[in-house]
Amino acid sequence: MTFPRAPTHRYRHSGLCFASSLALPEWEAFADSGTGEPDVTILLDRAGDASGPPDYDPSFAAETLSFSIDGIGRWEVAGGATIRIVPAAGVQERELRLFTLGSAWGAIGYQRGFPMLHGSAVAITGGAALFCGAQEHGKSTTGAALLARGHALLADDLSRVDPPGADGQPAMLHPSAARIKLWDSAVAHFGWQDREKVRDYYRDNKFHFHPPAGAPATEPVPLRAVHLLEWGDEIAIERVQGGQALPALAQAAMYRKPFLQAMGLLADQMFKVTQIAGAARIYRVTRPRDFSRLDELCERLEALWAS
Repeated sequence: MTFPRAPTHRYRHSGLCFASSLALPEWEAFADSGTGEPDVTILLDRAGDASGPPDYDPSFAAETLSFSIDGIGRWEVAGGATIRIVPAAGVQERELRLFTLGSAWGAIGYQRGFPMLHGSAVAITGGAALFCGAQEHGKSTTGAALLARGHALLADDLSRVDPPGADGQPAMLHPSAARIKLWDSAVAHFGWQDREKVRDYYRDNKFHFHPPAGAPATEPVPLRAVHLLEWGDEIAIERVQGGQALPALAQAAMYRKPFLQAMGLLADQMFKVTQIAGAARIYRVTRPRDFSRLDELCERLEALWAS
């Protein structure tokens, strides 16, 4: 009989201690030497059945969310405390990490009651600015442009964001990324071709970079601004307020809605996103696809934050 591989890697990420059978180099900056009881255990089980419901229609029973990726494997996320990975035959660990640090991490956060927002974030004076939007709307490219101007990377995919507290504490974003992902066209624009990088497993023309500012922050920071990115002919920044803020933020930043529906947590998540939308300033940001306008966009954003 084959048993799941015992956890040998530990990480302190988003306020939680993870013990993992699967090495997570994307979280290397969050490596932890502690020996206490983990909050979340990630188990790699090569003996199980890798088939299951697809991630867009997951199953949920006995506090366990189950989903599979065809040809890759199945994930079982239980009680906000365990991620069990059953790989398909011949699958490499790089493929497993993609869905463990995306879908499975999102499900763990939801099970623990965390709002989970999808986007890229950089440090600004007094906290963080988060960039959200549809796929291929320039979240990482905008973040990289700000990194090039000296801002530190805080997130480049999925982040835990705590709602504001009753004691006046603002919404808090937990730093979640030590790498930023860029298409080759953006890499060429920033002149980063010679920097150390890792090619994306699924896309030959996308690369993962360590940020130029060094080690990422690990403690939560106030979420001061959320920018909803859209394409347009000119640069425009418009405040979104009142009843428009919640649907705009939910549409741009909500992650894996079918997971929330399967677990009966959609209403709770919407309530917490409402709290975040009321605490952070929400802006709709329109910009052209032209890379040459990125510096102008960054200047406009920095002037906004300074005010």
